[in-house]
Amino acid sequence: MPFSSPFAALEPGDHAVIGLYLAAMLWMGFRIARRQRSTDDFFVGGRNLPAWAVGISIFASLLSTITYLGMPGEMFRTGVAFLTRQLPIPLVLIVVWFLWIPFFMRLNLTSAYEYLERRFNYAARALGAVFCLLLLFGWISVVVLTASRGMLSIVELNLNWWPDADVHVIILSVGMFSVLYTTLGGIRAVIWTDVVQFLVLMVGALFTMAFVAWDTGSGLTDWIATSQNYKHEAVEWFRADVGDRSNVAFIALGMFFWFVCTHGSNQVALQRYFSVRDEWEARKSYLVSAVASIFIGVTLAGVGVSLMHYLQHKPGEPLPSSGKIDSADTKERNNAQDSIFPEFISRKLPWGLRGMLVAALFAAAMSTIDSGANSASTIVTVDFLRRFSDEPPGGPGELKRARVITATSGIIVVAYTIALYHVSKGTDIITLCQKGFNCFLGPLGAMFVLGMFSRKVTATSLIPALLLGEAVGVCTSYSQELFDVPFSTHLVVPAAWLTTIAAAHLLAFVLGTEATAEQQRLMWGPVVRDSSV
Repeated sequence: MPFSSPFAALEPGDHAVIGLYLAAMLWMGFRIARRQRSTDDFFVGGRNLPAWAVGISIFASLLSTITYLGMPGEMFRTGVAFLTRQLPIPLVLIVVWFLWIPFFMRLNLTSAYEYLERRFNYAARALGAVFCLLLLFGWISVVVLTASRGMLSIVELNLNWWPDADVHVIILSVGMFSVLYTTLGGIRAVIWTDVVQFLVLMVGALFTMAFVAWDTGSGLTDWIATSQNYKHEAVEWFRADVGDRSNVAFIALGMFFWFVCTHGSNQVALQRYFSVRDEWEARKSYLVSAVASIFIGVTLAGVGVSLMHYLQHKPGEPLPSSGKIDSADTKERNNAQDSIFPEFISRKLPWGLRGMLVAALFAAAMSTIDSGANSASTIVTVDFLRRFSDEPPGGPGELKRARVITATSGIIVVAYTIALYHVSKGTDIITLCQKGFNCFLGPLGAMFVLGMFSRKVTATSLIPALLLGEAVGVCTSYSQELFDVPFSTHLVVPAAWLTTIAAAHLLAFVLGTEATAEQQRLMWGPVVRDSSV
């Protein structure tokens, strides 16, 4: 397939596919917006959304572009050993199914951080909400950035208005378009567009593998054989080296804590559970998200090994990054490996299919942006503005304000993403996750665990422990930059979580604190037994 330019330009058929997809997303937003009457509709969809759609939305929102572009690149780094991050899913299922969902579904919350005020005080609630907002803005920005990087490898804009104008325009387009339909339709629009976006993601990945199979006359067995002969980073089941990012035990541990903390403290995940009818529906939605996670994880691993095979067996048609994927320079190698998938889309796929994959990149970013913007609006409205407003909660005035906050969140995300683009050049996607937002997740997850299970811990011991845990999260995320010491990206969340838990118990012991009888009724056991709380 000959090419006369550095990148294959999108053809009219590609533009038609992308335009049809974007028009469908806007149509859904407008249609849903006409039926909204209150912030209960906007934030939790009237608490009657179908579990299967909510489950797909949970998965699509939490992983999106980071997985879609990051996992094929990771297959070059570690090979099929990267799939070991699926190992903790059964344990996560036990925790979420038997602990988190029964606990939260009996509290009738809109914002998860309402619980922190009931169990501790408003300062704890406000801190938890702020931590989640920082996590959300960092998370959305990383997703928009990874999608924009991918599309920059596919779409040649040739804009010379200012330095890096191409990537700035792509970031603005992806961010603002996503926020438009989210501002209109709220959580219901988010969930139904996430379902469509998940399907686009899956079809795009499957078509990529089908094209490689057809073009090379190969199959899965051939791809695996190629991967086994490829020079990957050494992977060990366990090695006592906190700087080793390819340690299977550390990968599994990190993913366990990431999923458990996300489903037990992140507003994006918990807000999905609040949008279904009851505890059983919430459990079904999580089961759907877990199955979707395994399925797309295996599928994207297949994309990675198929591309590896393609590069080995099509040497006459090199990709721009193919000569750098084994570079001795770590940053150059990471950048090249993350670029292989979008470059393959740009240079090798036929028109129409190329347009569908660009739409998939839009979908990957949009499924996270819409979720994050809606959750940020929920937090700001419920945890801050509603507390100090004289206006009755849930009315038309609050709905209008929630939409304004959602739109404002989008503007903040776009600005944050552009800044992140300039400070993160050469950083691989998985590492960027830790530096962009995961440093906040461990302490946030620990707050809820302490509230649920630690009778001695009160706000007096919780808040200093939370700040200490966050200091550990930041220091481990930036250990190379701050201390010139490597620290595995997979251990950031566990380290910050454990620090927060240990410090809170130590302070509680020293200070001799204990929760009041009313606060103890809001711990896990009493809440589960008394659904009236």
